[in-house]
Amino acid sequence: MPKRTTKQWIINIVLIITTLSFLGISIAPLLGGILAPQQAANKPTTTQTSEKEKLKIQIEGFEAVLKREPKNRTALENLAILRIQAGDLKGAIEPLQTLADINPDIADYRLKLAETHLRLKQRDLAIAEYRKILSTKPGELRALDSLIGLELKDKRPEAAIGLLKETIAAADTVNKIQPDSIDKTTVTLMLGDVYLNQKRYEEAKDVFDKLAKQETKDFRPLVGQAQVARAQGDETKASSLFTKAAELAPPQYKDNINKLAAKPPESTTNVAPKPDTTDPKEKTDNKPDKKN
Repeated sequence: MPKRTTKQWIINIVLIITTLSFLGISIAPLLGGILAPQQAANKPTTTQTSEKEKLKIQIEGFEAVLKREPKNRTALENLAILRIQAGDLKGAIEPLQTLADINPDIADYRLKLAETHLRLKQRDLAIAEYRKILSTKPGELRALDSLIGLELKDKRPEAAIGLLKETIAAADTVNKIQPDSIDKTTVTLMLGDVYLNQKRYEEAKDVFDKLAKQETKDFRPLVGQAQVARAQGDETKASSLFTKAAELAPPQYKDNINKLAAKPPESTTNVAPKPDTTDPKEKTDNKPDKKN
């Protein structure tokens, strides 16, 4: 077996340090025993490496790995994380882009890439990344939710509504090819939410009323109906619907619904319950979907 060079050992030590630090494991005593000269084992350290220097060393270690293995997933992930921690958002783009391109089935990488573009105020690039995700995963709720939010912020409600309607219209066909790809109920709730946000109350009411009839065990359409009733000044109806929603909701959602119901009408914002944007495959069958 060929001998490892000193440089390779250093790289491996840096990899171990960084990996364990992300796991929250304290390794200072261990490394002190391994790396310190034997005669100085009990001697207190007189200099401390700054956090900035530590980050620099770790970053250089992963950069060295990537020179030999440009597609090393662990090194790419950690390099992106460390550069973000160091405040180098531009430097994080390259490893995130590589991760997204070589792992097209893992939406998290492209989502993080889009988020980083947004932090750099590169909205067009972020939107392009969200659209790339939706072109292959039209039911990726996190990407859909983010894109809808950007369209509304840009005062483009019709674009947001159109995208949601297209997704709903495609749901049955897409789900026949790949079951559970699009959570049609949650996307429809998002449509009702947009109508409510835009004060298009009759359209919001129509969406929530139809969903409430179709999904009789889902509390979310009832919350939407309650908020529409409140927005239209019918507090008695809103109170009744909030009560029914709280009765139907799993325990972890009851307090939030009750708090929402207790808000005085004049202080209530016209926003429906935010839909759950977790991957449908990760959800349990017996819990309605809702993001806290």
